[in-house]
Amino acid sequence: MELTAGSDSGTVRERDWRVKMRFFDRVITIWIWCWSFGGMQLWAHDSEVQLPFERLHAHGQVEAHAHFGWESRYFSEGRDALAGDSLAFGSVEMGWEHFSGGVWYGYSPDGDYDELQLTIAYTQNFGNWEFYGSYTYLRFPIDGGDDHELGLGLSWSGLPLAIELSADWYYSFEGDGSFAEVSALREFQVSEKLNLGLSATLGVNQGYVSDGHDGANHFALRLGAEYALSEMLSVTAHLSQSWGIGRDLFLSGDELLEDFFHGGVGLQFSF
Repeated sequence: MELTAGSDSGTVRERDWRVKMRFFDRVITIWIWCWSFGGMQLWAHDSEVQLPFERLHAHGQVEAHAHFGWESRYFSEGRDALAGDSLAFGSVEMGWEHFSGGVWYGYSPDGDYDELQLTIAYTQNFGNWEFYGSYTYLRFPIDGGDDHELGLGLSWSGLPLAIELSADWYYSFEGDGSFAEVSALREFQVSEKLNLGLSATLGVNQGYVSDGHDGANHFALRLGAEYALSEMLSVTAHLSQSWGIGRDLFLSGDELLEDFFHGGVGLQFSF
């Protein structure tokens, strides 16, 4: 059947509407699933979380957060992982004492990509030092792939001017390689409701991006903000700039290792 210009426009609008409805359907589904998983599994197993989760240290009580947000780019290992496409996500984190856990789901409304992460971790404090170890299961429903990762992290908050240094390392069993990041963070309390955070991060690839170069990978600056609307609800936003280091265009894994600017917004619920 030959389509006219008008029918082409109607077809595009119908396709866009279906994509949006599929996205909202997935967000609602994952929220319901995350809530039941968080309430029944993570609480029972005293778990903790790693990036992209917030690690909760609840000191004798159960603490939980839920996040919903949108990122203009999917920033991963210094790369624009979806080649310019955006990413919407939702997560639930729960913690008790030194243990916590989380469920994170991301989906691109611009293309056929989604990702599910289930994480448990343990956090311990020693004075100005904090250590964590974690395990994450990653599932890519559309592609049908999965991975298992181990993570370790160490942070120190004993520097002048309330600057915090941290180092994070994670290992992929599927890729048989690791990735490490060293960061410096300074937080500012502007008012009772508004907090800002400025961070600088250097990333190093050691086989995690298996078809990319090893060694110094990227440097990034990030400005984040959180504004409390109430005791249970806050709005978050960030702006980031990343610069690729040592990009090798002969390696396919370095094609997306570019200098790029990106940002994101979100909502956080505490309960």
